Amino acid sequence: MVEYEMGYGAEEFGNVLNGPFSGDQSGYLCRQIESHHWALEQPGATFDLTIKAIEKPPRKLGLFNLPVLDVRFTFTDTETPLRDQFFHRFHQYFHKGGG
Repeated sequence: MVEYEMGYGAEEFGNVLNGPFSGDQSGYLCRQIESHHWALEQPGATFDLTIKAIEKPPRKLGLFNLPVLDVRFTFTDTETPLRDQFFHRFHQYFHKGGG
């Protein structure tokens, strides 16, 4: 299992995951298992992933409240190159902020 703490709300995360991230040309098929819990497949490859998002209390920075989301990735029968490929795309779509 891989776990990230992210600055997203669960609904926003789900919208990106089900939107541009897993769109028609992405190579990934995403389906919702239950609220804030998804399964991803890559047709033609041995790729099996579930993603579960758990909202945590917001982080307070002065007057700002920043969302905190615990995101857990659980791979089953997925080779390392396919995992690496997934996380490369994931970081491109879910990166926030400047730099």
